[in-house]
Amino acid sequence: MICRIILYLFLLSLPKAQPDLKFHPFDWVQYRKTGGINSISISDRYAFLGSENGGILRFNLFSERFEEPITTAQGLRSNSISSVHYASNGYLWVGTPLGVEYSNNSEGDWNFINKRNLKIPFNAVIEQIGESDQDIWIRSNGSVYRLDRITGIVLDIMSFPNQSVSWSSQNRYFGDNSSILTKYSLLDGWISDFSSLIHPNGRQINITTMFITNLGEIWIGAENGYLFRGNNTMQTLSPFQFSLAGTDIQYIEGINSLWLAGRKENGYNGITYFDPLSMDTQMYLFDDTINMDITSIFSIIEMKNEIWFGGNDVILRYNKKDNYWKTETYNLPNLYSEITTLVEFHDNVWLGTDRGLYVLNKKNKNLIDHEIIKSFSNMLIFDLYIYDNLVFIATEVGLFIYDNNNNRIYEGKNFGYNDSEFIFPIRNTDYTALASNKRNIFAANQSGVISFNFRTRKWSNAVDASIFGGLQIKSMVTDKEIIFVSTIAGLIKYDMRKNLMDIYNYPFIGQVHHMYIKGRKLWLGTSEGLISFRFK
Repeated sequence: MICRIILYLFLLSLPKAQPDLKFHPFDWVQYRKTGGINSISISDRYAFLGSENGGILRFNLFSERFEEPITTAQGLRSNSISSVHYASNGYLWVGTPLGVEYSNNSEGDWNFINKRNLKIPFNAVIEQIGESDQDIWIRSNGSVYRLDRITGIVLDIMSFPNQSVSWSSQNRYFGDNSSILTKYSLLDGWISDFSSLIHPNGRQINITTMFITNLGEIWIGAENGYLFRGNNTMQTLSPFQFSLAGTDIQYIEGINSLWLAGRKENGYNGITYFDPLSMDTQMYLFDDTINMDITSIFSIIEMKNEIWFGGNDVILRYNKKDNYWKTETYNLPNLYSEITTLVEFHDNVWLGTDRGLYVLNKKNKNLIDHEIIKSFSNMLIFDLYIYDNLVFIATEVGLFIYDNNNNRIYEGKNFGYNDSEFIFPIRNTDYTALASNKRNIFAANQSGVISFNFRTRKWSNAVDASIFGGLQIKSMVTDKEIIFVSTIAGLIKYDMRKNLMDIYNYPFIGQVHHMYIKGRKLWLGTSEGLISFRFK
């Protein structure tokens, strides 16, 4: 009886990490630059891949496609996975820099055991996880640890296991690659020098982990995030990858598929093409792609034939039909300008930068000496929005509207009409974000969010500053009467008709740079990766 009470108290004391009990495990999903594959374990449905930075990747054995990864959005304490093991009782065990975590449904409801409770040194790596008939085994710091497979309680510590243990693959493969690689042919342009793998671009890629199932099927993980699945009948190794080219996502663009880009960071960098339906990603890496200069990306616009990516004084252009890239460098009057926003307006593309407004001819890509440029010289342009022949310009000194019909610039307060209860914000500066629905455009500064009705041409109040604490709004997006705003304090969902709000400030979200709504999902470009939220 006493033992049962102790066990019950222990289970209550185990920390659980998950966003919120009201959400299903994959209502929130986080996609990141994965880094290398450290460990592989196989269930009857998935290959679970422990990645360097992208959490646990799930590869469907039947469709041979990746599904939503398991990350801190599902409750993990860390996205750095050193080892993973799918146990025969359906529990999924993972090792991270902080300790060991396990889930009884292999999705959410994660239980965490820190290294101190496991008696593992804090700086030791949890190298490998396996199981015997009754227990879970961990290999770390030159010892093996026997754990209860239900509670995770440490039962024994020894130098070598005293039982037969079925291990998942460890986070560094020290075996003889040549004996396996000589038997298999690599597909899709990959080759091998019998000790490592060679990418179709000629880059040498190290093998980081290798797993052989009970049926003799070979799985290989590589340092660049690639997974190779062996076919014993055809003696082939097929490559698969699911990763973003960067984790700090500054901008999202697209309709059915998404283009993602952001700030430069350590390791490989580039631009990602992501199809949410098929869960396919294609990375265009700066180091591997001809005519792509290395730059941080702050804005994207997709047009009929091309996609433009705005960086630091440069625009990267991708021709969709001919599948080629080109870097356009512009000697803007103010050196080293971040291109913060891009909009297509008739035959031109307008560039908002942190040091002014510029206009490019869409065909010849040359700068146009437009009279509006002088009006916004040296001014921080936060956002641009086109409606019919109007250009709404959100800047550090105020909100302006350019009317192309009469070639005139208006201050926001001098354009259109006001409701009887509406007064333009006293602090009429730093309009940092614009958003729209079918009827209105919304403009945000720290004094609140105001709206302009396209039909009545009237201004009105939309969101009071108390809703978002009077903080600077970094991004904004709408879905009918629902508006999402992001600040340094988190993400806010506000129903403008019902006057109801929800605040989401989970650590895995990070800082939200850009937002996009497609169907039932809100997509967030954040400092912690691409995040989707099923909000309806």
